[in-house]
Amino acid sequence: MYDEYGPIYASKNDSIMVYITKEGKQLKIKLNQVIFKSGDENLKEYLRNNYYKPNDWDDDYSYRVFFFILFDSNLRIKEIRASIPPLRYYYYSESQKERIKLYTEGLKRTQSKWKKITNQKWYVYRTSFVTD
Repeated sequence: MYDEYGPIYASKNDSIMVYITKEGKQLKIKLNQVIFKSGDENLKEYLRNNYYKPNDWDDDYSYRVFFFILFDSNLRIKEIRASIPPLRYYYYSESQKERIKLYTEGLKRTQSKWKKITNQKWYVYRTSFVTD
């Protein structure tokens, strides 16, 4: 998976991800250690209902977008990355870039709505959904 900064992770299995920050630093992170308090489906509905309203002239089709949210040990959002596989960022249409920008803004506003399962230095939350 890629965004405008390059690859989002170097490797991943069911329990560990080597996440690559926007600056290129690799972080080995235990997965599934942070959750959205009201559940993943509520997070997706929140984004769909509040952060993107298609226009009549918007001819982009629906597509699956993957979001990766990096948190520090205090659950402060450090960065959000998004990808539409199998496209590289430079192939995204302006409308797709705008959708991702709006959804990312919505995710930034969820700062206090997360819960950690264990204590660790870094957390990553992964989610995907099909856009409107």
